[in-house]
Amino acid sequence: MMFSFTGKTVAAAIAAACLASLGLQAANSIPPPDEPVRVAVFTDRGARNVGAFRWLELTTLAKGVESFPVDAEGIRAGALEKANVLVMPGGKSVQEAAVLGNKGRSAVKAFIKNGGGYIGTCAGCCLLMEPSKGHPKMLGIIPYKFGPSGGSADMAVAFTRRAEELAGIKRGVQKMRYAEGPVLLHSLPVPDADVEPVAYYNSDINTGREPRQSMAGQVAAVCGTYGKGRLFVTAFHPESDVEDTPVIEGMFKFITGRKVKLERSRRKRGQAAVGFRCDDSFGVETAKLIQRLLLENSFEIQPVSSSLVKKGVLRHLDAVLVPDGVGSQKDETGLFGDNLERTREFAQRGGAVIAWGRSAETVRKNLPGAKIAANSGEALSMLREFLDSPVNPPPAAASSPASKPLRVASYIGPGGANFTITAMLAGSKEFTLDFLTPGDIAGGALKNYDLLLQPGGGSSTQYKALGEKGCKEIISFVRNGGSYYGVCAGAFLASQNNGNGNPRMGLVPFAADVPGHYRGGAHFPVELTEEGREVFPGSPATRSILYYGGPAFEPGEPVPDSDMKVLGRYAGSIINVCQPSPVEPMCGKAALVGGRVGKGKVFLSCPHPEKEDANMDMVRGAIKFLTGTMPPPAGFPRMRGARSVIFRTAHSKDAAYFYTRTLLPDPDFDVISAGSIDENDLLCADAVVLAKIDKKDWTRAMKDFVAAGGLVVAVAQNEEDFKSASKFKGATIVRTFDEVSAVLKRP
Repeated sequence: MMFSFTGKTVAAAIAAACLASLGLQAANSIPPPDEPVRVAVFTDRGARNVGAFRWLELTTLAKGVESFPVDAEGIRAGALEKANVLVMPGGKSVQEAAVLGNKGRSAVKAFIKNGGGYIGTCAGCCLLMEPSKGHPKMLGIIPYKFGPSGGSADMAVAFTRRAEELAGIKRGVQKMRYAEGPVLLHSLPVPDADVEPVAYYNSDINTGREPRQSMAGQVAAVCGTYGKGRLFVTAFHPESDVEDTPVIEGMFKFITGRKVKLERSRRKRGQAAVGFRCDDSFGVETAKLIQRLLLENSFEIQPVSSSLVKKGVLRHLDAVLVPDGVGSQKDETGLFGDNLERTREFAQRGGAVIAWGRSAETVRKNLPGAKIAANSGEALSMLREFLDSPVNPPPAAASSPASKPLRVASYIGPGGANFTITAMLAGSKEFTLDFLTPGDIAGGALKNYDLLLQPGGGSSTQYKALGEKGCKEIISFVRNGGSYYGVCAGAFLASQNNGNGNPRMGLVPFAADVPGHYRGGAHFPVELTEEGREVFPGSPATRSILYYGGPAFEPGEPVPDSDMKVLGRYAGSIINVCQPSPVEPMCGKAALVGGRVGKGKVFLSCPHPEKEDANMDMVRGAIKFLTGTMPPPAGFPRMRGARSVIFRTAHSKDAAYFYTRTLLPDPDFDVISAGSIDENDLLCADAVVLAKIDKKDWTRAMKDFVAAGGLVVAVAQNEEDFKSASKFKGATIVRTFDEVSAVLKRP
């Protein structure tokens, strides 16, 4: 007997074999390999924030995928019948469950049981867990219940051997974006469910006041089957970062048995940067608009949420679209509430805010100059008209310099440099700014300055570079009337030796606890003391500030002729996002201190308020506390049409002066300084300036950036650097910083 095989038959056989290799049977809802995977992305209540945008972006641009948004009403009406996979984004699982209703929850459950695929992150993971007192309407189709969790950070997560076998996800510890996700505790078996752990927390975070059971070693992701269907859920957010895309591809591999190549939108050189507000659930029509804009790719589109506005995203946008989202009429979310002044600054420097639908009245009330459209089509017409209109000239320079500007010196050299606070001061007429090396400081240069900025980085490295002579010069500078602003490593440097052998100057009567920098990094609550509220008048009593391995101060030995006060204390308990080993609790220990030492003044910040726009008022307040003069808000705002440039910093004077005196003031450029090249930033950049030649920066992502038309300028000031940079295929190599601007301005 002879058999005849069509291409489709062979392809189907290959797909079945692939699924069998994963220990799975082919489900009826998984299409043949020559048909696209049909992915439904939930965009209703609960599935909010940037996560839903990212899932739409990934699935819309993916090859071999047909993506469509779905809401609760659609699910109740049978929309999942045309889907192979349902993606449930993060947000709030209680809201997701509530908006689905009994009929919708039953439909999701039946969809999976009858052979559908399910991918869920954070809240989408919670939705499948065992119902509990706080989460009474969960689906209960995986044998896990809620464990203690909380906080937000990039946490260490350990993927297992089974993750590699089942999904092709690289085994071992990886950093994953985490935001209040669940801890999955084993519970009673679920009929028809065969689910196993594939990732565990390899770290811990707790930004609350009360100690609780550690997350380290607990389950963070599971996959398996329910009935005929397959599911893969994570407590963390792999959709957030481009470097984590392979994890999502592994999730799809497990669910569908095929390789799905996921893509993220990439900026074309010269494109306008447009934000799309994502604080609230989109609804299907708004989600379809996002897909249309992603595929059209006529301008760069970025999600904008309340937290991203706080970080400073508006400084790098030309316009913001405010859609007709569910709940978008709320005053307290997104662009308004405590972000209102940032939004108004954005509009004043020429940024456009365009709103329609339910958001229109809120935008009109808070921002009288905003553009209001009747619908999304008119909004896009307004946007294109705005982007095609002439660009206004840069704002007029500030009034004449102060009669006697305050002289600021910023340490630059081994162990650190500050390109954030100095960027603010570089645009101020009330201050002059210079950079001093350890040799300059040891040579007595501080006598010409009023304020020293000592940056984050490595305190032991800074101490070694300064030497005994440099450290004595700093102490003498302060005691004779100078001011010292130390952040993170700069705060460590000023403190007393804590007994672990790390050298310190002993400038202030505080010592850092052990282990300090082993904690890792996360946003952490800091509660101002009564003295702190006097230094920062009008500030909220508790601030969320980015912490990254800085000290937690405890009282040390008295320092003669000093009057230092605790200005803020950590208001959380434990953090260790690097490793599973426990660390000392931080709650109640000093995070901000300041006061008099001799004739001078000192302000030390253990966390990093300068890292986010929302906390720059604290930086400005600290400088006023030290000098009596309040700097204006950070100021070289983006001009419409400016080229987006990542400046890869180097701890050299040449790099620092080029950055502050040439690149930042040039209206042709919108500049972000970075100590390392972030793959997410590359997606939004026109160019990268490598002020430091480091082969570790020449990653696959950088090569892809160049291949896609991105410009890389490498500054090689010596033969060794030139030889290294010559291996950066596609990069433009220059010998001096004077040549960089001309290269960046080439058509």
